Amino acid sequence: MTPVRLAVRHVTSRPLRSALTIVAIGLSAGLVGFLYLVNGALKNDWSENMGSRAMVMAKTSMFEKLPMAYLAKLEDVPGIQRVCPFDFLMAFWQNDRPENQVPLSSAPADAFLEVYKEAKIPPDQVAAWKADPTGSVIGPILAKQHGWKIGDRIVLKAPVQGGVIETTIRGVMTYKLDNGLYVHRKYFENATGDAGQVGMYWILAKSRPDVARVTAEIARRFDSAPVPIRAMSEKQWQLMFMDMIGNVQLLLGGIGLATAFTLFLITSNTLAMSARERRGEAALLRILGFPRQTVLQLLVLEGAFFGAGGAVLAVGFMALFARLIENALIETQWAGIGAMLNTDATMVASVAGLSLLVAVLSSLVPAINLSGRPVVSLAREGD
Repeated sequence: MTPVRLAVRHVTSRPLRSALTIVAIGLSAGLVGFLYLVNGALKNDWSENMGSRAMVMAKTSMFEKLPMAYLAKLEDVPGIQRVCPFDFLMAFWQNDRPENQVPLSSAPADAFLEVYKEAKIPPDQVAAWKADPTGSVIGPILAKQHGWKIGDRIVLKAPVQGGVIETTIRGVMTYKLDNGLYVHRKYFENATGDAGQVGMYWILAKSRPDVARVTAEIARRFDSAPVPIRAMSEKQWQLMFMDMIGNVQLLLGGIGLATAFTLFLITSNTLAMSARERRGEAALLRILGFPRQTVLQLLVLEGAFFGAGGAVLAVGFMALFARLIENALIETQWAGIGAMLNTDATMVASVAGLSLLVAVLSSLVPAINLSGRPVVSLAREGD
């Protein structure tokens, strides 16, 4: 009987243990693959237009204001198509519960609509917004969450003079990933008393290749500015914003490493038990003239079988986790991440390879130990 057939017989002789081991390998490797998908999604552009935009903010903090006098200087930088002064704060509707938080932003209407190409508000709604100095437009996520519709009068509690911002909804974006409320800059300046200052500048470059040149030129021109600035691509700003929440990539990497280590321990323990149970079988094979390499091959092949079965399940689990998270995020501003959790041939190969590699490596120590034992010792312990 060949080593392959012997390994198959031993794996199938204990179906419950083998099934649980394969499921554990598949679940662990699938989770590692899913975390890798999430990490990749965080690095990708959430929007097709993101690669054409840049952000300019205060160098010390994103909460420090910049002078509006910078606007004309920015518009003079070659490669820039439009500059949009942009402010942001968190407001509340009805009460201060987390589910009633409303991201409140302000910008000049024309500049905002040109830079934020994704918004795609119907022309009649754009005209109604421009005609109402205290009007606003909202994202569809916010509209669905609170049941708001065009014409509704909304009163928001906000850190402004008087404590509230009152606005009438004049338009709803067709961009399904937006969850914000946007008012005119003039109205925001009057409410906050911050005329002449702005939180940041949102810049649309003439093309994607222009973004790097634009940010470098802005940094050069404002090197000695009264309020130091930081110019970056919108993608860099996105990653910086994520880092404010925490080092997400480090967290994902730590979880993945811990999961892979757990996978290694599970497989090693199963194969170590298998090696102990096969001492009598190994002694018999050695007595019959089989070399030590055959005994080694038996356990390594057994680990490979576990790894192959786990690889199939791992790919399935990874795809399942991705679809579950995508469905969970579909009605939130993070839906862009869910849509990018797509498995490809590279990810399938990586997850399958991880499963096989860990299983085979886990089998080496018990396999080497078993194959190196003296025949007499194996026969005595196998009784």
